[in-house]
Amino acid sequence: MKLTRVAIIVFLITFYFNCVSAGERPTRFEKPEETVAWLYRDFGWECFIQGYFEKDILINQPRIVLERYFTPKLANLIFQDRAYGNKTGEIGHIDFVLLFGSQDPDGIYDLRIKRIPKTDSVLVVYDQNGEHDIVEIKYYTVQTNKGWRISDIRYRFKKTSAGPENRFSLLELLS
Repeated sequence: MKLTRVAIIVFLITFYFNCVSAGERPTRFEKPEETVAWLYRDFGWECFIQGYFEKDILINQPRIVLERYFTPKLANLIFQDRAYGNKTGEIGHIDFVLLFGSQDPDGIYDLRIKRIPKTDSVLVVYDQNGEHDIVEIKYYTVQTNKGWRISDIRYRFKKTSAGPENRFSLLELLS
């Protein structure tokens, strides 16, 4: 079942890029939605293979990799949070899978990536837990001299069951 979900996500992202091969990653993202889609393409596997490749997960990447997707400010905050954890042996503020806003992002399906019209923001929406939870992740992007970069991520969890709605911002969490 997990393999099927991985295949669906890989297919959707591949379709989004019009079948661009892995070796053709742009050195510069020309649109906000490209930055977010490549981020999921490169690190979306984390929700399916948890704990096996700890050094390869997004928040453990070198600063140069983080700055491929994030503004220097946000990349630095992610890097500092990891450094705090390494120094103290405690978990930092990021105790969840960054791309899914969850400690246990199992049961994810129907992932959609779309630019919000007339803005520089990109919305990622997916269903989780058999349509009981709908998650919206809004990526705020800015254009830099190196292309589009993510400046903040806002998570919104809409419980379709009786539970409450939850929201938070990565930039606020790390600041």
